[in-house]
Parts: sequence; structure tokens; C-alpha cells
Amino acid sequence: MGMTDTPPHVRRRLSGIFASMDGAERVACAVEMAEEAKVIAVAGIRARHPEWSDAEVSVEWLRLLHGDEIADRVARCSSSS
Repeated sequence: MGMTDTPPHVRRRLSGIFASMDGAERVACAVEMAEEAKVIAVAGIRARHPEWSDAEVSVEWLRLLHGDEIADRVARCSSSS
């Protein structure tokens, strides 16, 4: 297992909670966590670059998620339209 700051007893409790969920509940939980992670990431980008447009923030979020190649492609496509 990778590095974690979560105590073992909390990991065990969370594992039990996730194990008790059915598939649809686990998917809903994963979607909710992913959406919250995006909100946090975008807020961090905006805090570091308040002068950036929404498009620039979106490209930077894509860069964090998918890397330079994808983000640069999207930036080129959006700047040509």
C-alpha cells in the first residue's frame, strides 16, 4: 500500500463501510468523491492564478488530470475556435 496519513483503524472502518454498499452505492460514492476532488483542484488553481480565465483554469485542470499532451491539445483546439 502507498503512503497514507489515515490511521489503520480508520482504514478498517472505511473498508467495512464500502464493503457494505451495493455496486450502485459504491459508484455514486466514487462519483461524488471525484466531483469534490475536481472542486478542490479547481479552487487551488484559481487561488494560484486569479487572473486566469475559466478556459485557462479548465486546461490546467486537464493538465493535472491527463498530462501536458492532452491539455496542450485542448488548449490549441479551443484557441483556434
